[in-house]
Amino acid sequence: MNRPKTLYHASPNSEIDIFEPRNESIRNVGEGPVVFATPDKALASTFLVPSDESWVLVGRWSESGEAGPWHVIVKSRYKFMRLDSGGAIYHLPGDGFIYRPDEGLGENEWISTEKVRPLKKEIVEFGLKAMIENGVEVYFVGRRVYREIKKSEDDGMEIVSKLKPESL
Repeated sequence: MNRPKTLYHASPNSEIDIFEPRNESIRNVGEGPVVFATPDKALASTFLVPSDESWVLVGRWSESGEAGPWHVIVKSRYKFMRLDSGGAIYHLPGDGFIYRPDEGLGENEWISTEKVRPLKKEIVEFGLKAMIENGVEVYFVGRRVYREIKKSEDDGMEIVSKLKPESL
């Protein structure tokens, strides 16, 4: 895969001048500290609101080889809205980043082991708004539906196809 000229990293912290490699989110113990980025701005926007899989699922489905939109499925609207304080989507230079097709999100997840200075940053008032504006489909569901989605054999595709995503 060709190296993208620009990669994106979103954060609730809008005051980052230089990204330093960290071990906060580990996908491979031997990898060491890294900076994560993606060529997909929509995917990056899903990281504006701090969350984990205990209450938020992020994913996408493919049909006929075509990847669909990213989906964010949220168990607690209250918690999501309380944690959504905006942030920034940073534009990073692609130089120095690599991806490993068999790890993490494959071609959607690039890493750097070096410090990275952003080229630009977009200040975001609300993560939810940025996600929707970037084509992410956000669904607020209750505990029961969330549990059914997590247990489903198709990763929730059939259940979510019957839901209406949030809109602006």
